[in-house]
Amino acid sequence: MDRPRYLPISDYGIIGDLHTAALVSRMGSIDWMCVPRFDSPSIFGRLLDADKGGSMWVEVEDGLIPDSRRYLPGTNVLQTNLSSPHGRLRVTDFMVVRERQQNLEQDHVLIRLLEAPDADIKASLHLDARFEYGLHSPAVKISGAGNRCLEMEHGTLHIHCDGPGAWEQAGTTLVQRLDLQRGTRQAIVLRYDGDRTYAHDDDPVRLLADTQAYWEEWIGQCNYDGPYLDLVLRSALALKLLIYAPEGSIVAAPTTSLPEWIGGARNWDYRFTWLRDSSFLIYALQLLGYHQEAAGFMSWLGQVHRQHPREWQTMYGIDGQTHLPERELNHLEGYRASRPVRVGNGAANQLQLDIYGEAMDSAYLHFRYGEAEASGLRLSLINMLEHVAKSWELPDNGIWEVRGGVQQFLYSKLLCWVAMDRGLKLADALRLDNPHRDEWIWTREQIRHTILTRGWSDKLASFRQILDQDALDATALMIPMMNFLPAMDPRVRSTVQAIQRDLTDDNGFVYRYRRDDGLGTSEGTFLLCSFWLVNNLALQRQLGPARDLFEHLAAHGNDLGLFSEELDPKTGDLLGNFPQAFTHLGIVNAAAHIERAAENRGPLADH
Repeated sequence: MDRPRYLPISDYGIIGDLHTAALVSRMGSIDWMCVPRFDSPSIFGRLLDADKGGSMWVEVEDGLIPDSRRYLPGTNVLQTNLSSPHGRLRVTDFMVVRERQQNLEQDHVLIRLLEAPDADIKASLHLDARFEYGLHSPAVKISGAGNRCLEMEHGTLHIHCDGPGAWEQAGTTLVQRLDLQRGTRQAIVLRYDGDRTYAHDDDPVRLLADTQAYWEEWIGQCNYDGPYLDLVLRSALALKLLIYAPEGSIVAAPTTSLPEWIGGARNWDYRFTWLRDSSFLIYALQLLGYHQEAAGFMSWLGQVHRQHPREWQTMYGIDGQTHLPERELNHLEGYRASRPVRVGNGAANQLQLDIYGEAMDSAYLHFRYGEAEASGLRLSLINMLEHVAKSWELPDNGIWEVRGGVQQFLYSKLLCWVAMDRGLKLADALRLDNPHRDEWIWTREQIRHTILTRGWSDKLASFRQILDQDALDATALMIPMMNFLPAMDPRVRSTVQAIQRDLTDDNGFVYRYRRDDGLGTSEGTFLLCSFWLVNNLALQRQLGPARDLFEHLAAHGNDLGLFSEELDPKTGDLLGNFPQAFTHLGIVNAAAHIERAAENRGPLADH
């Protein structure tokens, strides 16, 4: 079977080592991998250019066709089965979690185990690494006993790839010929970013067992036992893969420039940490029982705030870097000719006032769970609330990071209210000597009054997207979830009905909005917003419709339980960067809302 130029986004699975990740296709090819970190340039980038990007793939004479695949239970070890006229080929892919190793100076390690479960097979593994997003082929050296050691180098990046047989070079591609005997395994070991000595003592089978044990132990700590358990656990495992272990930060996705509409220009780099993910992440991690990960993220958040105590950015590099210049890689075709391909993200420099509410909500939640130290919160709280009190009336670019100019977005006002509300509660809990308390209460009530008057539209019978303008936005679904109004409030119920009527597709999946935001109007339905609708239905005790919508959404993930950011409303295809943290956070929270509704309990977080 010939390889198509581009596979559907749903054809990919993910493996990782908590420093970076790789996307493995249903065909057994690794088509995306950045090393040594999530935000490093790619060495395999076929995902964004079928000709120039680079890949690692397997072949068998007379061709291979996809058969089945799965994660080994409770792990992020991916097993892909491929069929050929000569029998099946099984590929087991995993990355060794570096924090599991005793010596952190060791290489990062990716291992591919190939086996023939039915009959002897002659296979070949092809490696075409292209450094710096496809711009450079590395300098190559083949050495060692039987020419089994492959060394690739470009600049400061140094990669080893060891196999059971001799490496052959064919242009830019390196090839291993493999005689796979029935029931035996052969390993390809790719190592990078350690010292430059060969390490032949790695035992791939032992490393597989160790990696399986790590993931089984980690998922065993999950204390969620509600509905849709398998999907929630897979979301937890996917989210863990997106955490950058050295810092505790989390990337929104491990990819860049997978389009929100095929052929369109909504192609962004998501390999950074957004502050607005923080409250959603804390909710999800605490729900699942992962207090250590929640603490790690809050520690990272605290470090960032100490470095920039008065004003925060929308997003940061995974190490807290503030300079994230956006540029276009014009030498790349883009996924299915969707250009431009971008690295960096210009939205980092936008004014997005909602981030203060999400950060303060995170701090409040973390404190309520008893994990936060009071001493570290006082100064941050005062600085942040003073900033919000001075800035909440400003127009901004909003949660959707529009590039068509600033507006008076209702969601930004709502989250400024959240910042003041949670900040006041934190100040009281900390017994803070607060000379600004009356001023902060007044500001909170001013914001509330603005939302309830200028944010409500009698014409739409709904809360608006922008103050004083009659247009809908799915972010209005957050009003009850932020405990601004009860879910059963007539205005909230009417807003939900308006969104269901005017902001959904034929499946009942939710668009973010329908206005031109400076990049046209073509995009898919937004999965996170659709899960917000599930939450609202559950909070309104519409348990049947909430379950139906959740299950219909769940059916649009791929066979591994992974989701991107959006769906094509006509084809149901996954769109946008993949896998997407926001969506998997939405799955966890929606499942928990359904569980609470079924048990006749109140909102997920009683603020």
